[in-house]
Amino acid sequence: MCAGLFGAGAAQATVHVVTANDDMTFTPAQLTIHQGDIVRFVNGGGLHNVRADDDSFICALDCNLHGAPSAQLWQVSRQFNRLGTIGYYCEQHGDLTSGMRGSITVIDRVFVDGFDEAI
Repeated sequence: MCAGLFGAGAAQATVHVVTANDDMTFTPAQLTIHQGDIVRFVNGGGLHNVRADDDSFICALDCNLHGAPSAQLWQVSRQFNRLGTIGYYCEQHGDLTSGMRGSITVIDRVFVDGFDEAI
């Protein structure tokens, strides 16, 4: 019976959008998502990229070969499976401690979506 409860509650990944703005900010600058959700980073204007503080991703035109800051209107998506908070910044306008920065906090969906109530 418990297996049915867990299988029935499986949730789809949600896509969240973070925009790199021409005023050298990210919107939203802080974002809380569920484990497995996807963040789509979008260049809303200006010379930008997005680089994780721990170097787990460096993206602009893509997250493979073309991660250097670009003025093209790029968009890239990353799925976040590891719990915790990861900071990121634009290499052109920020660094590990200041400037154009943001953070994503990944929380466990089980404890947020009413797991306690099902028992």
